[in-house]
Amino acid sequence: MTAFYLKLLITPLLMLSISLAAKRWGTHIGGLLSGLPVTSAAVMLFLSLEQGPAFAALAVPGALAGVAAIQATYLFYFLVTRRVSALIGCVTALAFYVGVAVLMNVLGSITACIVIALCLVVAIVRVASKEAETTSGGYVPVPRWIIPMRMLTATALLLVITAGAQWLGPVVSGFLAPIPVIAWPLAVFSHVQGGRHELGAIVRGNAIGAIGVIGFYLTLKVMVLQWGIYATVAAGVVLAVLVTTLLAGLTNQRR
Repeated sequence: MTAFYLKLLITPLLMLSISLAAKRWGTHIGGLLSGLPVTSAAVMLFLSLEQGPAFAALAVPGALAGVAAIQATYLFYFLVTRRVSALIGCVTALAFYVGVAVLMNVLGSITACIVIALCLVVAIVRVASKEAETTSGGYVPVPRWIIPMRMLTATALLLVITAGAQWLGPVVSGFLAPIPVIAWPLAVFSHVQGGRHELGAIVRGNAIGAIGVIGFYLTLKVMVLQWGIYATVAAGVVLAVLVTTLLAGLTNQRR
């Protein structure tokens, strides 16, 4: 029962914090923060507490497949909306995500998922940097219901995955963990209201953050059985933040 109340408390607070940070410091920072393993860290923490550390470790391949599929979908959306509306882009991107997700799971290789994800990150940074205003501190206003929606969606995702973990299994549970419940609505509304330069800032920041997410999952895979879930999640999150901060600084300098 204590774990249930923690789920209801921790996840909404994390979503609220990131949404307010994006509002305070701009779209690019929102993209970076939304790319960090926020929801996924909470999912893996509770999966380990309720199903055991071995279950969380087995969920890592599915999670890395999910990271690759998500980056592929961002790139697809960014490119396809050069010619179609945001609505059509969302619908086709969802279908594209399903297709890539199936392909990633068929591959079933951690190495392949990481290589594909990194290649996609490089591609996103290259194409999005041309339109992203990373030095801008602006914030694209969104409807008032968006932040509560993010909080509700993230909490619901956590509850569904952890409650159905035994039925879903570690691979599917892991695959669902990195679903971008913050970044995707942020990207779409930024695109609609702020234009392609704001969309570029979001997807570019999220792509940079994805490298830290990969580090988080690899830390979980390697260390959770030896270190335990609390130390491993803490180490993975710290690594993700450090990697994201370093890469954000380097890519901004190159611009």
